[in-house]
Amino acid sequence: MAQAVCNGIQIAFDDTEFGSSKTPIVFIHGHTLNRSFWDKQKQALRSANRIVTYDLRGCGRSEKPATGYAREEEVKDLHDLLEVVKASRAHFVGLSRGAGIALSFAAAHPDKTASVFAMCPSFDQARLMPEFVDQGLEVMATLRAEGLRAAKEKWLSLPIFAPALENEEVAAKIDQMMLSYTGAHWLDNESPRDPSLGDAAPAIKARTRILVGERDHAGFHACADELAGKIEGAAKIDVPGVGHLISLEASDETTSAIEAFVANRAPEAA
Repeated sequence: MAQAVCNGIQIAFDDTEFGSSKTPIVFIHGHTLNRSFWDKQKQALRSANRIVTYDLRGCGRSEKPATGYAREEEVKDLHDLLEVVKASRAHFVGLSRGAGIALSFAAAHPDKTASVFAMCPSFDQARLMPEFVDQGLEVMATLRAEGLRAAKEKWLSLPIFAPALENEEVAAKIDQMMLSYTGAHWLDNESPRDPSLGDAAPAIKARTRILVGERDHAGFHACADELAGKIEGAAKIDVPGVGHLISLEASDETTSAIEAFVANRAPEAA
């Protein structure tokens, strides 16, 4: 694990071939989690690919500022991280918040984007998934009234986690990641207002694939449908039997799909 100053804060990252000229696959985790989310993908793909994983600001071992959690800032963090690892272009794999960062980066920096593999992205949540916004507000209210442990319990009780928590191994992994989360985003008194990813989507020119778990929240399906209609060549793919945390719930299948997509070949038949 290394640390680098990116966009003015410390970002923790791993690079399996630091200093290499190879185009890396950069994995971007979801809200409240950390880079260990991608451990299985990293181990499976590292023999043939350069893999970069990192902790988003406020997560894992990265710095946890009191404020500054807008997606635009996270895109700047990623831009600076690519400079640190000396990667002129990258393939991006992201889930949930990480997918939104990957897509936003692709829109802002088409020359630095080789491809985007986006799982369960969301945007314009007040319009497309207002009940999820209300659930997030309940988590923050719980934090202030009952403390961090109760807020984490409330967060993990949300429907988006239910399919993943059915698997004991996956549930243990989630619990492990949540141990390092300090509630930094929930404590921010200046809640960020992200620009609409829908407005930026037509600027994305890199190869893009959008996946959503069949059992995920209906709002994430609505977001994916809208993005697929705005990004040239992109298509929404429903992953059967899983919910929001696709790459944990269907690890092997996700890894194979990422490998095939980055190599720009058709996935092997099941």
